[in-house]
Amino acid sequence: MDAAANTYHSASSGNGTCTTTDSFLHLQFPLSSAVQHQSTSCATSVHPVVLFSIIDHYLRRTEAAQRVIGILLGVRSDDGLEIEVRNSFPLPVTEKSTAANGDAEDASDAAGEDVVVDMDYLSQMYNLHQTVNAKEVVVGWYATTGSNSTSDITEKSVYLQEFFANETVPHQPIHLVVDTTSMTSPDKSSSSPTMGLRAYTSSPLGIPDQSINTAGRMFLQVPCELKNYDSEKAGLDIISIAKNHASQSSGLLSDMDNLERSIVQVRQMLDTVGDYVDAVIAGRVKPNRAIGRYLMDAVSSIPKVGPTEFERLFNNHLQDLLMVIYLANLTKSQLAIAERLQNLL
Repeated sequence: MDAAANTYHSASSGNGTCTTTDSFLHLQFPLSSAVQHQSTSCATSVHPVVLFSIIDHYLRRTEAAQRVIGILLGVRSDDGLEIEVRNSFPLPVTEKSTAANGDAEDASDAAGEDVVVDMDYLSQMYNLHQTVNAKEVVVGWYATTGSNSTSDITEKSVYLQEFFANETVPHQPIHLVVDTTSMTSPDKSSSSPTMGLRAYTSSPLGIPDQSINTAGRMFLQVPCELKNYDSEKAGLDIISIAKNHASQSSGLLSDMDNLERSIVQVRQMLDTVGDYVDAVIAGRVKPNRAIGRYLMDAVSSIPKVGPTEFERLFNNHLQDLLMVIYLANLTKSQLAIAERLQNLL
């Protein structure tokens, strides 16, 4: 064995320290690079208010901007494998396009310098959010798809991911991509009826480049789902009514209208479930065990009541509600009479 390999050798650079002995190789990375040892497998849930904030940011963008970028705030589980995105705010980011006459190598080297982030704005907005809710921390960043983009991940996404990794140490940041092509595509028939929502995490790939002090990154798509509370669900139901109106607005429903709408929705869901079960029994659709378990849990949670007994219970409950309404109106009338008598005296 070479004598140089048997001796203790240490080499330092801007990306860390490499220490070699005759029995082991120890790599000591700086704190900003510690995130690369974290697991990239995680599940992400996004609240509706985050989507509305991103869409509002996209609709208010400048004419020159093809996409918008912002910060995601939320909470992580203790093991870091579950992320709940609860809030967000826009971030002024300037993305300069490289010179058209430059070759591909020059454009790649300059890509990191063509992304400018307003750090003062980021610090001020984050401090303001911390005063309102100290539990919400930076968990990642979001971006919308560009009008001419064919991929969720661009070359500049690597540099932005590396930048936001310093804000989420020791965890990997989540990159949330909102597909807005359905909002800008002139051909509505070819657009997706639903807005795409995808989440990515990354892991370092390759040897860091000394000139730009960063390494390549491999982006991996992770599970992402919408999560809402009951109060948010009620608000979303009211907002969904406005999409069918020409004025794009909707007021609050009365109790009876809301009850009628809920009954109609329940009947529609029952019809959908019934059609699916019939299709599975007939062999037209391949059975799904997960759906079967969900249906079994839903059916078992409802007590088995005959039609006659159910009608009797429903009528009794309806009579109780009518009695409450009658007593409320009677109390209202009595208070009005008492107020008039007080004015006469």
